Amino acid sequence: MLDVPASTLRGWHRRYRIPIGDTPAGRHRRYTGADVTALLRMKHLIDQGVSAQSAAHAAFRPMPGAGVEDLLAAVSRLDTDTAGALLAADIAAHGVGHAWHTLCCPALNFLGGPEADDIDRCVDLVHVLSDTITTALRRVPMPPVRGPLVLLACVEGEHHTLPLEAVRAALAAERVPARLLGASLPNSALVDAMARTTPPPAVLVLWAHRPSDPDIVSTLTTPDTRLVLTGPGWPTPHTRSLPETVTLITRHTAASSASP
Repeated sequence: MLDVPASTLRGWHRRYRIPIGDTPAGRHRRYTGADVTALLRMKHLIDQGVSAQSAAHAAFRPMPGAGVEDLLAAVSRLDTDTAGALLAADIAAHGVGHAWHTLCCPALNFLGGPEADDIDRCVDLVHVLSDTITTALRRVPMPPVRGPLVLLACVEGEHHTLPLEAVRAALAAERVPARLLGASLPNSALVDAMARTTPPPAVLVLWAHRPSDPDIVSTLTTPDTRLVLTGPGWPTPHTRSLPETVTLITRHTAASSASP
C-alpha cells in the first residue's frame, strides 16, 4: 500500500517514533485504519518534497486543513510561485485574517515554532516561506490617503516585521491607509517619524516579540495619536491577535474621522 520497503517503514518507526494505535506483545506490529491513513499521508508528503521527519510530524499530528500541507509542500520544493498562488487565492476568497491564521501561522510554527522537530534543517525554508508571505501580503492594494495615517513599527532590537505586514494588509482590506516603518526603530526615530507625519498619525502600532521596556509608552503617548501595543513582548496590556489589533485600529480611525 505504501510502496516502500519494509526496512524503510522500520526506519521511520525507529527514527521518528511513529505512534501505533495497537501494539500487542510480540514481534509483529498491528496497524489500525487510522495508522494506515496517517502513513499514506506521510508518504504523500515525502513524495511532494517534505522531509521525512517533517512529514511524520504532519501526518501523525495533523495540522488544521490540507491547505497548510500544500503550502509546506510547495515551500519544501522552493516552488514560491505555487506557494504564493495558494496564499493569494486564500486572501482573495476569505480575507487576510483567514490566510494569516489558517495558513501562514500554522506553516511558520510547523517549520520554526517551539514544537518544530528539525528546526536547524529548516532555516532556509522558514526564510523562503516568510518572503513568500510578505510578497502575498504586499499585493493587497493600499487605499489612497484621505486623512490621518496609521504607522506600524517594531521596537528597537525587534527584527520580525512579518506580523506588521499582516496588519498593514488587513488594514488595506478595510480601506485604512497604513505605513510600515520597518524593523528595530529607536525611540528617537519613532518620535521623528510622528513629527514628520502631517496630519499627526491616528494610530501608532508597536510590535514586540521579545520583552520590551514599557517606559516607551510614556515617551510616545501624544494627545493626537492612539498607541497600540501588540506582540507577546509587552508586560503591559496589549492586543493578542490580528483581528483584535485591526478592530481596535479601525474603531479608532472611524471615530477620528467622525470627530469635527
